[in-house]
Amino acid sequence: MGSAVKPPRRRRPRGSLTREHVVEAALRLADQEGLDALTMPTLARRLDCGVMTIYGYVDDKKDLLDAIALRGLADIRLPRPLPGQPAAVLVAWGRALRSTLLEHPSLPMIFLSQSVIGPGIFRGIEALLGALGRADMHAAAGLHAIYAVLIYTTGFVAWELPRTRRQPESMYAAEWRREFASLPREEFPMTASVLDELPQLAGQGQFELGLASLADGLTRDGLTR
Repeated sequence: MGSAVKPPRRRRPRGSLTREHVVEAALRLADQEGLDALTMPTLARRLDCGVMTIYGYVDDKKDLLDAIALRGLADIRLPRPLPGQPAAVLVAWGRALRSTLLEHPSLPMIFLSQSVIGPGIFRGIEALLGALGRADMHAAAGLHAIYAVLIYTTGFVAWELPRTRRQPESMYAAEWRREFASLPREEFPMTASVLDELPQLAGQGQFELGLASLADGLTRDGLTR
């Protein structure tokens, strides 16, 4: 019996690809399979094109990561109108950012590995500074507050993703209980009293606790006009 001949792979028609297509496909790939899976050959297969074709739309891997980070951030949806108090503005910003980073789990890893700067970043800064300014916060203090929340939120999402997002929360809780069970309980009486709280350290409540404390501290003690 003759072996079946594999049909030639069909390629995308010339001129049918855009930078936006490349970035969208890269973002989906990174979110679904992780940044390690985002290679030019893998992306080319997703797009049904040659690897060199991709380089007609992005300069290199860093340019691609910049582009997908900026594309992901474009999904941030701040409440409209923003609150009238500076601490409430910062809390709204943190919540909106966390929601987007959880929707696009590749973004925290990009932010932690390289700088990301683009027009969308400046538009976001302008909108938040405007809201903080209307709440009587100096622009310089507001800028540092915006980035304090960004850094906290990025770090928190990077913390929670492997613990309670990529696995059930019950598995994270079981890890704590299993490890604690191997220890002499009498040596850790205080920890034993809060054992059921430990799995909550990578959840919504912990995020809100830190965010509220951060926002309150950033808008207190002379940071406003």
